[in-house]
Amino acid sequence: MAINGVFLLEEPSSGDERRADAPPRASELAELFERHNRTLVSMLQHRLGTEAEAREVAQEAYVRMLQLHEPGAVSYLRAYLFRTAVNIAQDRLRHRIRGEQIEKVYDLDELTDTLSPDRLYAAREDLAIVRQALLELPERYRRAFLLSRIEEKSVEEIGEELGLRDSQTRKYLRRVVAYCRLRLDGLTSAEAKERIFQ
Repeated sequence: MAINGVFLLEEPSSGDERRADAPPRASELAELFERHNRTLVSMLQHRLGTEAEAREVAQEAYVRMLQLHEPGAVSYLRAYLFRTAVNIAQDRLRHRIRGEQIEKVYDLDELTDTLSPDRLYAAREDLAIVRQALLELPERYRRAFLLSRIEEKSVEEIGEELGLRDSQTRKYLRRVVAYCRLRLDGLTSAEAKERIFQ
């Protein structure tokens, strides 16, 4: 049986008794979906901002329900479903906020602004660190950065050349700048990669 693209477990035959550790029955999940899905998606949309993401999180919560190995009434399953969905939404929001913080802190122009003429001697050291940092990055990230800074190509042109959407191209460029900034701040390659790429 499928609900909103999620395949549910089959009902046991009428002669079977439900085991104590059995996952929720398909009929329980179907009832849960019919009674509460609209409310669940509405609550998630309010938290996440888009209906598409809300539906995606709701579906992930239903999938987790399929893995539930505790029996219980529909009211228990409803509480579990909503709590699971809220937890997934909070994880997404934390991830989103972290990405926005990286964008805010590491502006694309920031890296070149730190290499100003009045810091000529220090700039030579910084430039050596940046060169090394660029060599440490994956080839596509390094290429995107060089196309932007050296060849002065637009985000659209870089994306076309590398086969990336504009949003992906911008993400690549922000990550390169953030990575170089962290290396300039004294972090090791491993530390900087852990912060930027995880």
